[in-house]
Amino acid sequence: MPEIKSFKGIRYSLEKIENLADVVTQPYDQITDRMERDYKEKSAYNFVRLVLTKYAEGHDRQKEYADAKRFYDDWYTNEIFVQDKKAAIYPYWQEFGVGEKQYTRKGFMCVVRLEELGKGNILPHEKTLSKPKADRLNLLRITQKDFEPVFLLYTDAKNIVNKALDKYCKKDPILEVKDEKGVTHKVWAVDTPASINKIAAAIKDSIFVIADGHHRYETAYNYRNELEGVDAEHPANYKLITLVNIEDPGLVILPTHRLIRNLENFNLEDFLKKTNEYFDIKKTDRDHIVDELVASDLGTFGFYSHITAYILKLKTRDVMKEVMPDRSDEYRNLDVALLHTILIEKVLGVPPEKIEDHVKYERGAEETMRKVDSGEFQIAMLMNPTRPEQVKEVAQNRERMPQKSTDFYPKLVSGLVFYDLTQ
Repeated sequence: MPEIKSFKGIRYSLEKIENLADVVTQPYDQITDRMERDYKEKSAYNFVRLVLTKYAEGHDRQKEYADAKRFYDDWYTNEIFVQDKKAAIYPYWQEFGVGEKQYTRKGFMCVVRLEELGKGNILPHEKTLSKPKADRLNLLRITQKDFEPVFLLYTDAKNIVNKALDKYCKKDPILEVKDEKGVTHKVWAVDTPASINKIAAAIKDSIFVIADGHHRYETAYNYRNELEGVDAEHPANYKLITLVNIEDPGLVILPTHRLIRNLENFNLEDFLKKTNEYFDIKKTDRDHIVDELVASDLGTFGFYSHITAYILKLKTRDVMKEVMPDRSDEYRNLDVALLHTILIEKVLGVPPEKIEDHVKYERGAEETMRKVDSGEFQIAMLMNPTRPEQVKEVAQNRERMPQKSTDFYPKLVSGLVFYDLTQ
C-alpha cells in the first residue's frame, strides 16, 4: 500500500523574495535554453539555477550540477530559503482557464515511500528514457535535494481527502503566485497530526498513477538504492510528490496532435484508399474540423493537409485485436495506440524505429494546422485527449502508454516547496 507522510518543507522566504513570479519556473523538462535565459534575467535567485534545463547537448552539465549545489548552499545560508519548523502536508491548488472554461485543480504535496514502479500500488503510465534519468540522478547525487515533485493521481471516489483539506484552504495561502502562463498557484500548510493521519489512512489502499515525472520518480528510486547503511526512515526512502484525485473536476488532459513530414511520394488518393479499409471518411474543412472532432467518440481523428480536411472514424475495433493480440482491451481502446499502429505505421508506412524522423508533436490544433499551411509539415493528425479513466485502467493492467499519450495541464511549477534528503 502507498505510504505517505508529512515533511518539513523548504521554500523561498517572502521577506527576501517580494515577487514569487520572479523565481518559480516550469518543470525542468519544459525549460528550453531561451526560457533559461529569461528566467535568469528575472532574478538572481531564480529556481532554474537549481533545477537546470531539460537534458540537451551542448551544456557543461558537471559545472551546472556543482553550481546548483553552490547556489543552494549560499541561498540557504543567507536565508533566501527557509525551512518550516513543523512537518506538514501542503494543499496545492491551481486556478486556470482552457478556452472559455475556468478550472481549479486541487492537490496536495507530501512525500511517499519509494517502491519499484509497477510492483506495488505506485504505477507508471508512460515509458522513460535513459538520458534524462542519468541527468537527474547526477543532480540529485550532488545537491542531495529533491527540488521537484512528481505528479501522481490517486483514487478517492468519496473525495474524503479534499473534503478534509478544504477547511484549511479557506484561510489565506502561505504561497500564491501567477506564472507566465496565467495559472495561479496557491499553497497552504497543514501540520496537525490528526488531520495528516486521517488523510494518509483514507488513501492507504489507493492506486497511485504517475501523471508527470516518471524520470524523477525512477531517479529517486535509483538514488535510494545507491545508498548504503541507511535505515528505513532515512529521507532518501521518500519522494516528494503532488497527489490529485483522478476524479477531480479540475483534472484536465489536453490532446497532443501529430505533425508529419519527410514522407516520400505522399499521395492523397492512395492515403484515402488505404485509410478506407479501416475508417469511415467524412469530408470537412479547416473551420469545422476541430468542432467535429471534439463532438466525436473514441477512435476518431482529424486529417488535415493544406488542400483538404477529413474526419476519420474507426469502423470496428476488431482490427486492433488482430494487430495487438498481446495487449489488453483498455490499451487497444487508446486513440494514441490506434493512431500510431494503424494510421502511422500501416497506412503511412512509418515504422516505430523511424518515428522521430517523421513525427513531431504539437498541443494546439490551430498551431498544428498553421505549421501544415506554412509547408513545414506535409499533413497533421488531430486527436482528442486521453481520458483520465483510461490512464488509470491501462496503468492497473501494468501496461505503459506510448510517449506523448497525455498532456496534463497545467504543469506543477517548481520552486514552491521542496524536500531535503539529508535530514
